[in-house]
Amino acid sequence: MPWNEPGNNNGNKDPWGNRNKNDGPPDLDEMLKKVTGIFGGGKGGSTSNKSAPKGFFITGLLILAGIWGFSGIYTINEAERGVILHFGQYDRTVGAGLGWVPRGVEKVIKVNTDIMRSTKVEGVMLTKDINIVEVDVGIQYKIESAEDYLFNLADAEVTLNQAAESALRQVVGNSVVDAILTTDKERIQNELKYEMEQVLAGYKSGLAVRTVTLERVRPPREVNDAFEEVNRAAQDAKKVKQEADAYENEKLPLAIAKAEKARQQADAYRATILAKANGEVARFKQLLPQYTAAPEVTRTRLYIDAVEEVMSKSTKVMIDTDGNNNMLYLPLDQIMKNKRGGNNE
Repeated sequence: MPWNEPGNNNGNKDPWGNRNKNDGPPDLDEMLKKVTGIFGGGKGGSTSNKSAPKGFFITGLLILAGIWGFSGIYTINEAERGVILHFGQYDRTVGAGLGWVPRGVEKVIKVNTDIMRSTKVEGVMLTKDINIVEVDVGIQYKIESAEDYLFNLADAEVTLNQAAESALRQVVGNSVVDAILTTDKERIQNELKYEMEQVLAGYKSGLAVRTVTLERVRPPREVNDAFEEVNRAAQDAKKVKQEADAYENEKLPLAIAKAEKARQQADAYRATILAKANGEVARFKQLLPQYTAAPEVTRTRLYIDAVEEVMSKSTKVMIDTDGNNNMLYLPLDQIMKNKRGGNNE
């Protein structure tokens, strides 16, 4: 039965104790002392009541200090650099690894310096020979200095695009349209990269340009067909030159080999003739004393030897007899053949 219903014998009692219902509301100070006594480990004595709030305060401070200290731990990956600010001002740059900063005093900003970034610049440019071309340039770049990238420029990417447009106008403006469309693309790419690097270095942007590519260069539509024909002619000329180079590379070694063979044969023939001539000279030197001693006999002998050498190589002999218009023909080959046939029998 509820404590405040009629007929309840305990009606003069309330839920907080055996006080008369005419008493005032419960004493809150007394209740607070009881609760703090329980948490303070005592029975509500004066010493426990004074030490309990102090213990709570110290514990809270320790917990907050632990949370604050743990929140200052940071990790920098291999591809990143950590830029540390001290009260909002740049202090230092750290590499990969684990570190700690006092939270609220210093702050870490992580910047990926390993990833290759890209952007594209398009524009209609005026060439040196007063022609108009539409140019699309692809740019690949990386962050080289994290602190310069963050603090030296309001927007480094916007500055990069503006530097690319400025360099493009300068380089294209110093080139003729035929060279831009056909043969000078590599030169233009190198000059664009150089000009952009100079501008970005002057601004200390912290960016490093890696590659610049002319992705598309085209003339206005009105003259596009003519320029395409010029481009095809240039490609055909390049193809013919490559074929000529291939033909030269094929034939030149063979010609060099033939020339070397002919030179070696000539050297061998020269050596043979010289050796033969030297032999003839030596032979005549040996005959000279004999000729000096008996000229007529030596001359006759030399004549007979020469005739014998010539006749040994001929199979037909014509003899002109003195005082007769008829010539005598001696078929030596038939005579020798018949002679060999008779011997075989």
